[in-house]
Amino acid sequence: MRQTTKEALAETLEMLLETRNIDKITVKDIVTECGVNRQTFYYHFHDIYDLMEWALADSIEQYAEQSLTAGMDWMEQIRQLFHFFYLHRTVILHGYDATNRMQYERAAIKWVSPLVREKMESYTQAADVDEGRKSFICRVYSRTIAGLLLEWIEEGMPDQRHVRLDDYFIILDGSIGYVLDKFKS
Repeated sequence: MRQTTKEALAETLEMLLETRNIDKITVKDIVTECGVNRQTFYYHFHDIYDLMEWALADSIEQYAEQSLTAGMDWMEQIRQLFHFFYLHRTVILHGYDATNRMQYERAAIKWVSPLVREKMESYTQAADVDEGRKSFICRVYSRTIAGLLLEWIEEGMPDQRHVRLDDYFIILDGSIGYVLDKFKS
């Protein structure tokens, strides 16, 4: 078991998601398996979906710390995000439903946004674009990548090589400079 109660609850949820869908898991199942009371659960989380979002973000962050290296380009880091989801596909697929699609999207955007921002800032044109527009551009590209991830999950997460990330990267990377030029102040 991990150190904190939140981590223990997250591990318990993940363990339960190995064998059943999220709509078949109750707070009672989690607290019983974890050995804490309901009040403790609700002290940390509003509901199971709140726990799932926190657990997903925490797992992605830990994976990034272990798997990403300094100097790794933004495209490889995004490939690693897809790889993380693929490695945890049973839990991801059992945890994904229409109710919590937004939690998955927020977790993906949280990871992807800094990568997109860093890539965008590497263009010389970025210096001539005001902050509001750069934030807008970053949001659009981050949501595009998150949408691709969600579409892949909804398709049942076939082997990540079938996502055709390289084709998307050509479109995204090739258009950033053009968009920055169009948004110059």
